[in-house]
Amino acid sequence: MHGLIFQSVISVLLLGVILLAFVYHIVLYYYNRDRLFLHYLVYLTFTGLFVFQRSGFLFYWLEPEIELKLYDFLNEPIQILYLATYFNFILQSLDITKSTHRFLYWSKAFIRIILVGYALGFILIKTFFPFEDYALAFTLIRIFIFLLTFIMLWECFKLRHITFQLFILIGSACYFVFGIVSFISNLNASDTQWIYPPEWLMIGSFTDIVFFSIALSHRNKQQWEKMNLALLEDANEIIAMQKLVLEKQAALENERNRIALDMHDDLGSGLTKINYLSQMALMKMDYEESLKKIHQTSSDLVKNMSEIIWALNEDNDRLEDLCSFIKNYSNDYLENNSIDLTIQIDINNPTLNVIGNHRRSIFLLVKEALHNVVKHAQASSVIIYIHQSESLLLTIHDNGIGFQVPKSSILNNGLRNMEKRVQKLNGTFQIENDQGTKITLCIPVAHLN
Repeated sequence: MHGLIFQSVISVLLLGVILLAFVYHIVLYYYNRDRLFLHYLVYLTFTGLFVFQRSGFLFYWLEPEIELKLYDFLNEPIQILYLATYFNFILQSLDITKSTHRFLYWSKAFIRIILVGYALGFILIKTFFPFEDYALAFTLIRIFIFLLTFIMLWECFKLRHITFQLFILIGSACYFVFGIVSFISNLNASDTQWIYPPEWLMIGSFTDIVFFSIALSHRNKQQWEKMNLALLEDANEIIAMQKLVLEKQAALENERNRIALDMHDDLGSGLTKINYLSQMALMKMDYEESLKKIHQTSSDLVKNMSEIIWALNEDNDRLEDLCSFIKNYSNDYLENNSIDLTIQIDINNPTLNVIGNHRRSIFLLVKEALHNVVKHAQASSVIIYIHQSESLLLTIHDNGIGFQVPKSSILNNGLRNMEKRVQKLNGTFQIENDQGTKITLCIPVAHLN
């Protein structure tokens, strides 16, 4: 009598806990779609069936004879399925793979086939052989399950540093202990027992449901934190992309302003000069000299336009393209002024990216240096050396009269412009006398792109 009262109390309490846990974890699964929650819901379902079948509540709705017959047919299969779903949930929580634990990996599929087959086969065989005793088979299967549970406990123990696995370990350990008590109690079963063997399993289920629910709640919390962190990272990435877009827009605006300034400086001054020369030609009636100057100025304008277009073309953004353009320009310019040119190019990375405005700035530095050679150095030869490693090094060395403190404000302005251009490139500018004039430009490679 006392055993039946205790059984009813345990059954009602456990069914209430199972119902609350089931509803709670359905909600969690709906939001996070974690398959482990689905396996846990299956375990809760069969645990509820096991407890309901053991509670004797069917006795109130069915005839005693029918209720006993159903109990006789369903008792062992439901226990086996209940244990199988428990075993499956623990394996899923351990995230067993073929490479991490081969035995448990294959046991996961094997135990499903064996236990489900046993549960269904038990009903069919017992229908045709009602007097057979299946206690031995039932006992052997429970021993097999306890063996696997012990192995899983050891796997959980190795992962105890993870909070989620620690709660799984505590719940599994409690269930394992109560399972052993149930097994021993079943060997000495009697009608006078206060607690029948299945009730020990029910007590074990109560403890593991509590700890498993805590573990899954912790897992859900971690998943939400990871999701929030991922959203935060995505937001930061979007902000970074927006910042990059704004920087590119600012760079584009700066490039437009630079192009407008170049157009104003080169084309504006050239067209003004052509206009002035044409007016002078009309006033003096001396066309030949003025036409020569107009021709020279228009040729310079065409070259300047070619330089601007070259700087704008992204196909020329490689270092080797810059070196080739400098080489071609230097050859043509110095040859037209009867000055020999020797150019040496030693670059480690020909495909190094050099953006348009930096390419144009470097070219204008070389152009200004060569212009000074032609106008002021009285040189017969020029050596240009281009070397690239950690920095881009350009050396322009002529054999002229050497560098002197310029008296001309034009030359002063030219050198100041060169120095400003180099500073904008985070580089250094050096001019010295060395059997002529030697100009050295050094620009960090990291700043070129």
